[in-house]
Amino acid sequence: MIPLHRALVGLVSVVLSAAAHAAPVPFTDYAESYRSLGGNLFPDAGTPLALPCAESPRHCIWVTSMRQALRRYDRPLWTTPGDLAMSPPKGTPDVAFDGEAVMVGARRWPLGSAVSLGAERPANGSHIHPERVADVTAWQRGSSVCLDVRHAGSGASVRYTTVLLLHADRLYILPPLFGNCAAVREAPRGGFSYPSNTYLGAEQENHPTGLQVDYLLSDGSTRIARYLLRFSDPGDPYGFEASLDP
Repeated sequence: MIPLHRALVGLVSVVLSAAAHAAPVPFTDYAESYRSLGGNLFPDAGTPLALPCAESPRHCIWVTSMRQALRRYDRPLWTTPGDLAMSPPKGTPDVAFDGEAVMVGARRWPLGSAVSLGAERPANGSHIHPERVADVTAWQRGSSVCLDVRHAGSGASVRYTTVLLLHADRLYILPPLFGNCAAVREAPRGGFSYPSNTYLGAEQENHPTGLQVDYLLSDGSTRIARYLLRFSDPGDPYGFEASLDP
């Protein structure tokens, strides 16, 4: 029997052989570039979460419904966004994120027990302060759920997003550099692949010339594809041309 990783490499080579010889494709958006690869686990637009806060004591939680907030914090006094409904709208995932765990319905997956596929865990280990997060977007497809947790910040820090993927009843933390749920792709046998990104150029983050995008399976080591992104203006990572590294 052919080992799974060899079969995958062969499959990717066949599917993308034409792209390997095509001209590089220009992009200004990472989510768009990830979607252009095809086979995305979450191909549709995500759902923005709202941030209600319980008072006395203050606890905030990112949710798609007020029901999730009340399930987490049983408090009589809340500050809530005006358009937050008690139940999530039809077709919207019933999810929440309190900085310590991802919640889907009544179930809870703590960050502390997640499988970290990046070089580092979140800055504060198993806790992210909800009010230090700029926004959270959720995707759901079947039983798989993904959250983009974008942190408040400036400069190079905005290039890092905490991506939380719930797949096959396990929670994963994906690499944060230009991380995005749109980047997660389907893999055989119900698996998934994800990008592990590293800067190109001698000065790395300080003045990168491009990005190396290695797509890995969920074992964290089996590479199935590599893409090279060349920045149009070295040092500015938001205008680039993407090509498959043959």
